[in-house]
Amino acid sequence: MNFKIVGNPNNPKILLIHAMFVSSDSFEALSEYLKEDYFLIIPTLDGHDVNENSIFMSLEDEADKILSYLKQNNIENLDFILGTSLGAIIAFELYKRNEVQINKVFLDGGPFFNFGPFLQTIAFKKFWGICNSIRKDSKNALKKLDSLFPGSGNNMLQVCSHITMLSVRNLAHACYSFSLPKLDEAAQKPIIFLYGTKEPARMCIPRLRRYKYSAIIKKVGYKHCGYLLSNPKDYARMLNEK
Repeated sequence: MNFKIVGNPNNPKILLIHAMFVSSDSFEALSEYLKEDYFLIIPTLDGHDVNENSIFMSLEDEADKILSYLKQNNIENLDFILGTSLGAIIAFELYKRNEVQINKVFLDGGPFFNFGPFLQTIAFKKFWGICNSIRKDSKNALKKLDSLFPGSGNNMLQVCSHITMLSVRNLAHACYSFSLPKLDEAAQKPIIFLYGTKEPARMCIPRLRRYKYSAIIKKVGYKHCGYLLSNPKDYARMLNEK
């Protein structure tokens, strides 16, 4: 796992955790609106770095490595963390461990489902099918990816062409086997769940209503992580204001 750092180390520190099939580069546009006020810590998750041959093993393993980095660099307080999609699950895993003080937790498009092995296998086949289709026809895949995920097409093309079958299998398990932790009122209040009204992951919102002291924001008309990709300036403003 490699870490990108952006901004002044003396500023408040924030952690950004990316979605599946992209890397830390997926936060490049957002970083432009945050780097003057914050010190950004942005890991590229295992299996997603085209410059190394790592394997994504589990969300617990990723959380271990992020916490290890923070401790090695004497970072004990984060102004906020932002996790998108897969990154939202890992961010939640970090937060529930309570090993670092985190003032706000933004979880965007997190698929907080807990499916059995059969549905996880279906998810794996779908994810691996996406990777194979991208490898077979990269030119047309790039156009489609950029239309679905503005500005992320090239990043996704590179990652999907590099990632291994084992990583994808483990990713399918990580995305659809998360058990929601019990949190008291104080632990719930810093959490903000964010979903577009056109993304499938919004279907887990009923499960999240158990956190009655957390906020759930719905962005009308947006698909998966679409608000971040389409409006990074407004997104940064939201992070600052909440």
